[in-house]
Amino acid sequence: MNESGDIIVNKIIELLKKAGRPLTTKQIENEINKLGLKCPDTPARYLNQLRLKGVIKGELSLREKSWIWFI
Repeated sequence: MNESGDIIVNKIIELLKKAGRPLTTKQIENEINKLGLKCPDTPARYLNQLRLKGVIKGELSLREKSWIWFI
């Protein structure tokens, strides 16, 4: 992962901790964009990588009709 990727990963983790509740992929993407961070890959890719490493958890929410992410 490059420096930009590391910053985005750290921001994703920070967002999920601060939220204190599950966030959808779209909510996380919106927050990353608000911060003006340029994402070489979509945040969804980072989210899945973090999930596979066991850093965060994610599951498909039928209610939200989207993946939700949490710590």
